[in-house]
Amino acid sequence: MLGVDGYWMSVVTSGEFLQTFTLDRLPPGTNVYATIALSEVNTSFFANSDNPKFAANAVIASWTTYQPDGTESPVRQGSSDFPQNAVSVENCARMTFYLFGVHVAATAQINVFRF
Repeated sequence: MLGVDGYWMSVVTSGEFLQTFTLDRLPPGTNVYATIALSEVNTSFFANSDNPKFAANAVIASWTTYQPDGTESPVRQGSSDFPQNAVSVENCARMTFYLFGVHVAATAQINVFRF
């Protein structure tokens, strides 16, 4: 099933918050190219706070593939040294995205190309 799907995630938090999104199990044989990017970061909601520090991070956290016997592989993660914002996965089973925020309102756009 070829196609392009778009999703978005949002957090508004005065503390720390992790929003997660996992693609439903894809059909075997589905190749995926996926991206995630911050599309808005807004700190004005907390301008009068005693804590001026904020953070927002949008990453592709993990994915699984189908093994030759049809079972799902163990979870694979992107590099911890470099946030994974785009990945191409052959025979993809699932993919999980994270949007993390601290003292911020943030929105992230997800694009999933299936081929």
